Amino acid sequence: MVDEAFIAERVARANEIFAGYGVQFAVVARLRLPEEHAALETRADRDALATYFARGTIHVFCVASLLDVDEQGRVRRGVHWHAGTRPGAHFVIVSAISGPDVLAHELGHYLGNPEHSQVAGNLMSYERTEVLPFLDAAQVRRMRRRLRSYLGSRELVLR
Repeated sequence: MVDEAFIAERVARANEIFAGYGVQFAVVARLRLPEEHAALETRADRDALATYFARGTIHVFCVASLLDVDEQGRVRRGVHWHAGTRPGAHFVIVSAISGPDVLAHELGHYLGNPEHSQVAGNLMSYERTEVLPFLDAAQVRRMRRRLRSYLGSRELVLR
């Protein structure tokens, strides 16, 4: 669905953004999804990815296309998805049209920041500026609490 350069660029950008908060990401495995997962249009399409979920890592699925499940016809660039078919399974989905900051934004959701910011340039805002996207103090506190929880429960394991 996407090439190695696409993944490397987005992980590098997420690492650039999160470095100041002591968080770094690495690709530990790559699995090519079956073609049936290339275009995600419904909740069931997204939920189907839960079969690949396992505790210990953040799963990021890169797909060819991703539609909004609440607003018909609206295209999405990324989501943090909680699978309705498998309690506890949640992961990030990024579409092939996503820009360099989309993965980092969705990781921000994964790491405890569910709300969008109205502050331009904030990682959790849709409005970008020329500065490196940032988290505010409350967002950093939520992220650190969530990371402690994930590590304590072994949902995430340091590598």
